[in-house]
Amino acid sequence: MKVFFTILILASVLSSTPSFCQTLSVCYHANCFKKKTFEISSNTRDQVSAFFASVTSAADEREALRYAVRELYLEAAKYSPIASDRGGNFSDITADGRMDCVDHSRNNFTFLTYMQQQDWLQYHRVGEIVWRNPLIINLHYASQILDINTGASWVIDTWFHDFGELAVVIPYEQWKNGYYP
Repeated sequence: MKVFFTILILASVLSSTPSFCQTLSVCYHANCFKKKTFEISSNTRDQVSAFFASVTSAADEREALRYAVRELYLEAAKYSPIASDRGGNFSDITADGRMDCVDHSRNNFTFLTYMQQQDWLQYHRVGEIVWRNPLIINLHYASQILDINTGASWVIDTWFHDFGELAVVIPYEQWKNGYYP
C-alpha cells in the first residue's frame, strides 16, 4: 500500500510540473490596433537558439538576428493573420494582418527582448524603439540594438519587405538618414 501511495504522489508531482513555455505577443492592423498572444514551441525555441550557437562576433550576431526575428514572426503567424502583411503600408491596405512600422517596431522589440532574456545576445543589448522623419510625411519607427563593445547603434527593420523575408539590419545613422531599400 505504501508503494501505491508513493507512486500516486510521484505521478501527481510529475503531472503538475509545468513544462517550459514562453508566451509572447504580436500586434498588427496599424498602430498595434489588434494583438494576439502566442506560445513559442520548443522546436521554434531550439531553432532560434541554434542561430546563435556559432556566433563569434558582433557581425555574426547581427546576421543571426535577421534569421531569428524571421523565425519568431513565422511562429506568430500560426496564431494570427500577419502572414498577409506586405512591405510598406499600401500594398496590403485591406489585409487583416497588415502591419505598419509601429507594429513592426514593437514586435521586433518584443522578439529582441525575448532573445536578450534567453541570454542569446552576447555582443548587443536591446535599445529603445527609434524613429526618423527625414521628410515631413515620412515618419518611420524601428527597433534598435546597441553594440556592447563599441556603443554603435544598429536598426532592425522588417517593415520594408513582405512577410517572411529577412529583417534589414543596418547602422542607425544610415537608417536615420532615410534608408529605403
